[in-house]
Amino acid sequence: MTSELQPVSGPPDKPVVRPDRVRMVAIIFRKQGMSVEDFQSYWRDEHSQLFASIAVVKRNLFKYEQSHYSREALEHVQSDGVPMADFDGLATIEAASFDKLMEVFADQEYKNVVIPNEEKFMDRKRTMMFPANIVNIFDDPT
Repeated sequence: MTSELQPVSGPPDKPVVRPDRVRMVAIIFRKQGMSVEDFQSYWRDEHSQLFASIAVVKRNLFKYEQSHYSREALEHVQSDGVPMADFDGLATIEAASFDKLMEVFADQEYKNVVIPNEEKFMDRKRTMMFPANIVNIFDDPT
């Protein structure tokens, strides 16, 4: 293994957009009055299983990842004077195309099962979506 990180694709001086997948990142805010601990626990343990169980998710998505707010990291970042975001988490999903991602949100089972569940723990009106093409600069699997 070399000590120098290599780009996932393309020449070392010019990373390229991944042609095999796209990403949607949702900025998530917890429901007003819910503690950070309760939000993280419900999202991680309950909602994740429900979301992952629906047919369109199994059929269309390569990846579903949650990024949870870290109190420990907050102290370090704030001590360096870096401003902190005011949201509670990030949900990342990946698929072969934006059409495949949008099929998830248009699916009737998603609308009937997932959306009502989201309303139990998150402020859906404040949720923001970020559709993204993926450009890997480096990706160390270790």
